Amino acid sequence: WVEREVLLNASRDDHFTLVELDAPHRNPMFYMDALSLVPYISRDYAPIETRISGIIDIAEATPAYLQDAQTNLAESLPRPFVETALLQARGLVSFVENDVPAALEGAPPEKLEAAKKSLGRMAEALRGYVKFLEARLEKANDDYALGEAKLLAMVEATQGLKIDLARLRQVAQADLDRNLALLDEAAKKIDPEKSTAEVVAMVVADKPAADAILQVATDQSTEMRKFLVDQSIVSIPFPDEAVLRESPPFMRWNAAFLDSAGPFETKSLPSFYYISPPDPSWPEAEQRAYIPATHDLLFITIHEVWPGHFLHALHIKKHASDIVRAYMNYAMTEGWAHYTEEMMIDAGVSEDPKVRVGQLMNALLRNVRFMSAIGLHTGTMDVAASDAMFREKAFQDPGNAKQQAVRGTFDPMYLSYTLGKLMIVKLHEDWKAARKAAGEPYSLQVFHDQFLSYGAAPVPVIRRAMLGPDAGPAL
Repeated sequence: WVEREVLLNASRDDHFTLVELDAPHRNPMFYMDALSLVPYISRDYAPIETRISGIIDIAEATPAYLQDAQTNLAESLPRPFVETALLQARGLVSFVENDVPAALEGAPPEKLEAAKKSLGRMAEALRGYVKFLEARLEKANDDYALGEAKLLAMVEATQGLKIDLARLRQVAQADLDRNLALLDEAAKKIDPEKSTAEVVAMVVADKPAADAILQVATDQSTEMRKFLVDQSIVSIPFPDEAVLRESPPFMRWNAAFLDSAGPFETKSLPSFYYISPPDPSWPEAEQRAYIPATHDLLFITIHEVWPGHFLHALHIKKHASDIVRAYMNYAMTEGWAHYTEEMMIDAGVSEDPKVRVGQLMNALLRNVRFMSAIGLHTGTMDVAASDAMFREKAFQDPGNAKQQAVRGTFDPMYLSYTLGKLMIVKLHEDWKAARKAAGEPYSLQVFHDQFLSYGAAPVPVIRRAMLGPDAGPAL
């Protein structure tokens, strides 16, 4: 039954992207993922000759593929979509010309030479796509909003949750208000004479040195894993560890992220927890600002590794069903990782109010994403208003605030972080109450293990599996 629901949800998700969003005709970013060469050079999953053959195949197919993209895309496209696609395409040109060949050094000379020729043709095709997008930018529009009906249909089709707009907005606002109140409370504990914004600025200024950040994150990862075991928070099904590394130049599109080995690999391959260093060409102040604060980094580590995405991947890896291992639901995957941040605080990982501020900064970022997704796509907020909310309510710097606001135009389901977390919190409360009513003992570890036993199925599906057909609403 769960396998069937996972397949149906994945099909509805794909159908919505292709038909309702009309992504092949409206979104030039739609064509970028298929051109990623990162998997071929980030991990030695096969001999380098095999991996180079895969790179050559993609590179040789790129000119025709991008010509089809140009034929398919409409004359006038949403401006944020074109601007973001331009950033991607320009970055990919540099990646293809510089980073990929550098990563292949040491390969047999004849294979390396063939790859460089193919990559050259790929780079030229990408330059052509850049010129095409620059021309489309002159005719771009601001028609990115889905509208109320389509936004709600997207939540139902992709996340398995049927809900009306008033309730969705109420849920989003209530959690934002809750976390702002908790931030005020934590700030008063740190310094009752300062405003919350002043305290946040002080906590954010506490950063590790650039050359110490990997060691700090490694220590945090070790401590979080030990805490899970000592406090019986959740089982760890395999002895695998996420290897912490400075992200290589060709993967520095994000400040920190997990690159997990795939669930179908037959040999042991490493998973990497990457942290990107600041660009040394930036001004010193900008480099310093880029480094995550110590307490922020702790919750990035929790989110990405223990007990967030990496532990989740280990539970998925052990699942018997190929279907369950193959498909990931946005709200379940990001909801779980986000849920673990506050869960670890509640479990006693620290009573330091500065640590609490670190957790709440992560929560508020996701809260404002939720609010922005609703506002941007129902006509109550434009990009400038979203940008302002990220600065005022999530305490983001101007650069990140703008980036987050623009992301909401083309990724409305970035509301899934908080949406998924809230569905998991409610499931936990209802499951605990059901155990009590049945006279059965409660265990946080039992709940987590049972929840993760369903891979990354949609949370409403997991809810029915854990509570039965009369499980009640997910929110």
